[in-house]
Amino acid sequence: MSETSEDKSKRKYLSVLEGNEWGYQYSVFYRDPEQSVELLDDMVTFKRYLRRQYSSQPFLFRIQTHIHKEEKVLQAFLTLFTTEKLTGFRDLAGKAFPSPVNTMYQQLTEDKLASKARNIENQKPHDLSKLFGKVGQNRWGILNKPLLVKKEARADGCSTEHSGELDW
Repeated sequence: MSETSEDKSKRKYLSVLEGNEWGYQYSVFYRDPEQSVELLDDMVTFKRYLRRQYSSQPFLFRIQTHIHKEEKVLQAFLTLFTTEKLTGFRDLAGKAFPSPVNTMYQQLTEDKLASKARNIENQKPHDLSKLFGKVGQNRWGILNKPLLVKKEARADGCSTEHSGELDW
């Protein structure tokens, strides 16, 4: 049986998430959930800002959806994993997005990362076409890819090797 494109995308994303070091997770949400239909266009500028401002660290980003608590509408948001805490992230997001956004972040532990990976592995991918009208939309990517820090099985738990091997 051949692998579906959803399964392939999930497998590749999980390979990057689980195979590299990540210290922080950041999320960016539009204040007005109706604006999230603009995420695909708006994130182009945002990613350019990220590359310039934080050129010394890698990012794994993913477009996700959820139902907005108060307004009960489907909302797209961007979640990012990176290696270090981002100074000035809220201001950068405010400049990069043309509409007001909210940001959140958390420091990650191995348990939190493992939990996130399990959730992604066990859940069906969000249907991005409901918001963007496009089927087959890329839902994730890597910025500053040569700076990825591969996880190594070392006794001290430290890893210093940079990886540029994943070429997809």
